[in-house]
Amino acid sequence: MLYTNQTASELDGYRCTSSGIFEAQTSIWMKINFIIAFPLIFITFYTSIFAYRRLKYRNVYSSGTQFILYVVLLNANLNQLVYCVIRIRHLFQIINYSSDPCLIEFHSTECFYDNSLYMFSNYFATWLVCSLTFDRFLAFYARKLYVEQEKSKRIAMMLVAGAILFTLIGHALTYFGVNRAGYVPSCQYPPHLALNGFAIMTNLKIMFTIANCVVIVVLLFLIIRKDKRIRQTVYDTNTRYSSYENVLTTKSVLIIAVAQLFFSCLSSVAVTIVRTFEAGMSEYTYHILTQYVTGLLYGNLSIPILIYLKTTQCVQLRHRRISKMTKQPDVLESRMLSLKNMWEKE
Repeated sequence: MLYTNQTASELDGYRCTSSGIFEAQTSIWMKINFIIAFPLIFITFYTSIFAYRRLKYRNVYSSGTQFILYVVLLNANLNQLVYCVIRIRHLFQIINYSSDPCLIEFHSTECFYDNSLYMFSNYFATWLVCSLTFDRFLAFYARKLYVEQEKSKRIAMMLVAGAILFTLIGHALTYFGVNRAGYVPSCQYPPHLALNGFAIMTNLKIMFTIANCVVIVVLLFLIIRKDKRIRQTVYDTNTRYSSYENVLTTKSVLIIAVAQLFFSCLSSVAVTIVRTFEAGMSEYTYHILTQYVTGLLYGNLSIPILIYLKTTQCVQLRHRRISKMTKQPDVLESRMLSLKNMWEKE
């Protein structure tokens, strides 16, 4: 089992893995997991090309929001790339040592770079989604800051810098000064002696995810209510269209954020549940489940797909709205003519 109160020297003494972990490593379910994971990773890379092009050439967002979406897309691919390397190493380890329980695992020091990058990009994904939400929050409450594209981009850069800072703090709290003793089945596992810090960060991640979702719901409610009020009381075409476009783009960005939060939280909650009931399940079941529920594999895949689909949808709805507004008579002008006619009749 992963949770242990043993010392570093004791952990290093357990060179041979247990029968449960060895069976899990060489099982048919592990092979199926490889068959599922690799295509999803490469689909992420492929769809990211189209998402990047759509963002670059058919952008409907402010330059700041566009910049954050670029970083979100880049981080999703970085996390998938590191995860791909981890799974390739894992696959070769299983192939080479499928008959030797004393060599099939990795020493934690062998996973230093893979695990560090994997966990960094994992935490960074959560804080980037918080940055996206805060970006939309500022666009709603401090709209003047988003009039100039350069200001918008500078704000986005500060939000991304904040996300990096919080990620580094979380990473340091989990790993700083931790002895990488012991052996792990795959490099996606944190070192044994970092498990307490990892559990705390996972719980914090779940809390921030829930809080972020609450902010998203409130923000959507406020934006839609404001747009409804504008449509009922304001007759200026530019103001009405600007409000409509703000609702449209904010909905798209927040749907992307919610999808990432959902998969991230699903992963964290699943890991927490699995570890809560770890004592009551076999090592075989525990380690098979861990491979299927951990990581941002599914969330990373959703990022380029949603960026492409929601941006395309925004472009299409934008065209329809402009076409509809240009075909309709000017509301303000027709209202003034109506008032003039009433006045003349009197």
